[in-house]
Amino acid sequence: MILGLTSHRPDAPAPQSVPEISRDEIHARLGDPSLLLLNVLPRAAFAAGHIPGSLSLPVPEIPERAREVLSDGAREVAVYCAGPT
Repeated sequence: MILGLTSHRPDAPAPQSVPEISRDEIHARLGDPSLLLLNVLPRAAFAAGHIPGSLSLPVPEIPERAREVLSDGAREVAVYCAGPT
């Protein structure tokens, strides 16, 4: 499940809604340096399989690592997880 696509700027107000991005768009943009794919699943799930080029930032680590991982505010960020089953 792709949760959304948004630009990240620490000084920007929170968006009123987060736009969705389709699997087709993600596939078309693989390797696009302006897009950061962020996998929020546990590390074991990331190790078992993930979208090529994505970064791992498990939900429990977001408070400690978000500034490090999201340091480039010019990039769009697409967050994904396993989604509902």
